[in-house]
Amino acid sequence: MINESIKIAKQRHKTYVWLGVWEGNPKAIKFYQRHGFVVFSQHQFKLGNDIQTDIMMKLELM
Repeated sequence: MINESIKIAKQRHKTYVWLGVWEGNPKAIKFYQRHGFVVFSQHQFKLGNDIQTDIMMKLELM
């Protein structure tokens, strides 16, 4: 799925793709880092009564 998303973005002449991953999921963060994504920000949101933080990651498409 990740490869197909990158392929479509390139076909549409996008300069990068980005995603958000929950900070409490280090395996997912490492997975995306292995695929070239880097952290560029974070985003907090409310899930029920709990404040969650997503790590925002992007992959530059050259």
